[in-house]
Amino acid sequence: MRTILFFDDWVIHNSRGLKRQWFRAENWPGIVPAQDPALVYSLHQRSIIREAGTGRWRMWCYGQVAPLATTELGPGGVRGTCLYESTDGLNWRPCNFDPPVDARAGSAMENVVFSGNTCSGGACVVRDDGDADPARRYKMVYTDTLSDGPWRGQIAVSGDGIHWKACPGAIWSSEHVDTFHSTQFNPYTGLWQWMSRPISGDRRVAIYQTRDFKQFNGPQIVVHPDPADPPCVEFYGMPHFFYEGYAVGFLWRMHSTYEETGTPHRMRGRVDSELTYSVNGVAWNRTNRRNFMPDYGFGSGSFRSNYPDCMIVDDEGWIRIYASSFEGEHNDGKRLGPDEKTGHMTISRLRRDGFCALETVTDVGHLTLRPLISRGGGILLNAVTGKFGYIRCELRTVPDDTPIAGYELENCVPIEGDGHFLKVRWKERETIDGFKGQAFRIHLRMDRARLYAIRTAADYLFGVYIHRNLAGETEPGEHSEFMPRPA
Repeated sequence: MRTILFFDDWVIHNSRGLKRQWFRAENWPGIVPAQDPALVYSLHQRSIIREAGTGRWRMWCYGQVAPLATTELGPGGVRGTCLYESTDGLNWRPCNFDPPVDARAGSAMENVVFSGNTCSGGACVVRDDGDADPARRYKMVYTDTLSDGPWRGQIAVSGDGIHWKACPGAIWSSEHVDTFHSTQFNPYTGLWQWMSRPISGDRRVAIYQTRDFKQFNGPQIVVHPDPADPPCVEFYGMPHFFYEGYAVGFLWRMHSTYEETGTPHRMRGRVDSELTYSVNGVAWNRTNRRNFMPDYGFGSGSFRSNYPDCMIVDDEGWIRIYASSFEGEHNDGKRLGPDEKTGHMTISRLRRDGFCALETVTDVGHLTLRPLISRGGGILLNAVTGKFGYIRCELRTVPDDTPIAGYELENCVPIEGDGHFLKVRWKERETIDGFKGQAFRIHLRMDRARLYAIRTAADYLFGVYIHRNLAGETEPGEHSEFMPRPA
């Protein structure tokens, strides 16, 4: 089943009477910003995995017992990756171990599972079911100092996500890289990849890649400030996630001050996030250049810096977005007293496919998609209509663009209401099985309606026969029965 989203017009043949609407995440109702009361700095840069079969949610995130600006933690002090668990992914409790798992874990951090040599900076945890060695089932991408002093990008492995072992020869960066190393498996390249920076002070987004977590490619710049960005904007990082055949990213934008000249790189400024997307996880596009997260404003309870770092789709279809949110701006942590905390974990959400939508401007809009090749089955819409609105669907031939008999607008049962999987039906047909392997177009007439996505089992027709493109749009060896591959 292919999901067609509307980040851009590439899938559209023509449209009129429609506009693209972008949406921001909303605060999760009833969930208050969270802190770990045992730690001064906690719940930062998280990785969340919902374990298959058990329904158990596990969260690995950074924490320490002293303020962020502290370099000497004192006796029993540790900074590292802490483990939490939950039954619903909303309310979390620390996994306290007795005896401690980490050799340096003190009584204040019984849930730390890995502290590296000095720390586990920017750690991202993934589950790698493709590794035949069960002792390497979980991987951690992080930065730390080696025993001789210099910072390096490193890898640790674990069989259970609790007991970790650093891999001394697995060095993915010879520099200190100060951000969250958001790691995902890319189904289009067949490689694991993480978004980070080239070096600590170079605040642009760079990609690193590996097949086995032993040999590494990178860094390669994939997002760089462009002419539409205001001066002094720097990209602090970009957590990314694969979603319904696309990749989406949260570009951390640091809006730096003009007046700061006392450091080699800027340290002051507000941090927000812009939605980005990709069709293959490697080449990235910007969107509306606006803050994607809720606006917390000023005053009591406001967050001036937000770092969304984890995205999960739950069983109800909500896109959950977890973030590290701070009351101050970047580097304000150094102004805190010894017991002050400003960092929180916040949870926001979007409806399924709810990043953007096509919406009627007047009371009627028309949308025609680029040609597709039918694999049969049905057509589903993620849409919402007004009280007197509806959507009708017509299927058309290629290349002459005439209605296919039985699939005309007048034969379509009006689609009404609000649903993630609204089924398209015609008076005598419910599937497109009758022309499986043939080319067709989807045409919609929308009256007071908003369309988030279209789902159907189909491939894009790029030319006179199906090609497999760089984004992996079709399976190898497939071809169209509508126009045969030339000899």
